[in-house]
Amino acid sequence: MPQLVHNTFISRKPQDLVLTDGFQFTHGQTIAPFTIRYETFGELNADRSNAILVCHALSASAHVAGKYTDNDDERPGWWDGLVGYGKGIDLDKYFVVCANLPGSCFGTTAPSSIDPETGRPYGSRYPWPTIEDMVHSQKRVLDHLGISHLKSIAGGSLGGMQVLMWTALYPAFSDSIMAMACGAAVPVQGIAWHVIGRKMVESDAHFNSGDYYGHEPLRGLQIARMVGHMTYLSAQALQSKFGRRRRGNTRQFEIDSYFEYQGQKFAKQYDANSYIRVQAAMDEMDMLEQFGSIEAAFAKWRGQTLIVSFDTDWLFPMPEVERVEQAMLVNGTPVHHERISSPNGHDTFLIDYDLITPPVRAFLKQL
Repeated sequence: MPQLVHNTFISRKPQDLVLTDGFQFTHGQTIAPFTIRYETFGELNADRSNAILVCHALSASAHVAGKYTDNDDERPGWWDGLVGYGKGIDLDKYFVVCANLPGSCFGTTAPSSIDPETGRPYGSRYPWPTIEDMVHSQKRVLDHLGISHLKSIAGGSLGGMQVLMWTALYPAFSDSIMAMACGAAVPVQGIAWHVIGRKMVESDAHFNSGDYYGHEPLRGLQIARMVGHMTYLSAQALQSKFGRRRRGNTRQFEIDSYFEYQGQKFAKQYDANSYIRVQAAMDEMDMLEQFGSIEAAFAKWRGQTLIVSFDTDWLFPMPEVERVEQAMLVNGTPVHHERISSPNGHDTFLIDYDLITPPVRAFLKQL
């Protein structure tokens, strides 16, 4: 029986899958040995038919839900509002798996990891991962767990892009998908914001082409996070939260103080090499370019599909999500597109659980 605490639960500790022969990246490089950090939640049933893979976004980790201890100060996992006992993805029914993706700095072998051959961090020598690499690494974990078929695959933002790539690379592996706040490619305005952020990281005086360890946190990463944060919010959210208000009797705007806080907090937790690589992988994915057309990318996918979009999402506006919907419908794939109105922009899938839980619960119920 799970140990419930407040509105969450005590989760299992992270586990590591060590690939002694290494992991080969799409662009050709291999790192060996290679560790993939993953976590599981709930119980796998006897016929292994109740597994759901959750794909995480850029700054998240494999810790989807729950807490490791009953300490009141510990924050629960990043999707704890949706995944849990009695929640939208109900752990009384489903077994959830999440793997920390290649390039991320939360347990999987990353640029900050020590290269056993040199005794120094991989740094600039770490490969530039792709969304395909992320999907292939998740498949390795599922194979390790003896899971040959999934009930569903779920994720938002970069996680949702991984979900879509799953349908192209392994179209028969899952009964369904739930993709939120994502598209077949990042629109050019999103790429523009991302490029500016990455250039800020790379132009930091201490960056040293990616071999900066010992000089963290980087100011460039702090500012890049501020830029990135702009794409997660909406005009309505900015106005209601901050407006043109100042800090006390100072000249500093509240939005300035907020961005400084978010940037400094992020740079203490995340690695700059990971940030630019994982974000670049997001920008590199273009299903039209990679498969000839979006319809061709989804040509073999026939599973039940839930797509969720948000009306104030700057990063993936509704028309981008509708491109995915239309491509699947052309192929005869059953699609339900849930259009949600919220002032919280791209981050709605991490904030408004009262809005995203009902469609997720209804979708899983009818599978």
